[in-house]
Amino acid sequence: MRRGSAADLEALEAAIARRRPRPSPLPLEGRIAAAVCVPLHQGPRGLEVWAIKRVGALRHHAHELAFPGGKREPGDRDLADTALREMEEELAIPRRRLRILGPLAPVPTATSRFTLNPFVAEVAPGAEARPEAAEVAALIRMPLGDFFAGRVPYRAVDLGQGWRSPIFDFEVGSMYGASAHVLEELLLLYAGIAGLAFPEPALTDRIPWQ
Repeated sequence: MRRGSAADLEALEAAIARRRPRPSPLPLEGRIAAAVCVPLHQGPRGLEVWAIKRVGALRHHAHELAFPGGKREPGDRDLADTALREMEEELAIPRRRLRILGPLAPVPTATSRFTLNPFVAEVAPGAEARPEAAEVAALIRMPLGDFFAGRVPYRAVDLGQGWRSPIFDFEVGSMYGASAHVLEELLLLYAGIAGLAFPEPALTDRIPWQ
């Protein structure tokens, strides 16, 4: 199977549907429901995942590397609809150019009262992202294969009791916390369908969110 082909997306959609629930190191009760879109797009070097760097003027999670998303609004039908709306608002990709492949595990944030509900979505070929300057400082487009080839530094903080918090280092900054947990689950699923070995992170005691 050629990496990044339509067959990859079909296999990934099936893997998401049969995935086992992932435990959380923090309780999910009493939190504010938010949703994020995890966009996948066929790029010149294969299937790539998109992420964003948030601007510094935001009330929550300023400057952080994340996925397009936000809290559920009254007009949203469900959290999947929230993810699609946020993708349209932050990257100007209309929902008709997106196909949801399925949800990943909810992840609580450590520095706020939100729980991220991630939805993986295929971005249609030819769709062009136009980042909203008021919310997005940079758009990151990274081929999935680069994570397995060692081109994206991968670290983790040992939280004890068997828990590790992943960190991915990009040119524009580091992705950590809930967003990094979301990305890690996606990469583990992709490793399974692509027959790739997921790398072991370099352990660090430097906690970026403190």
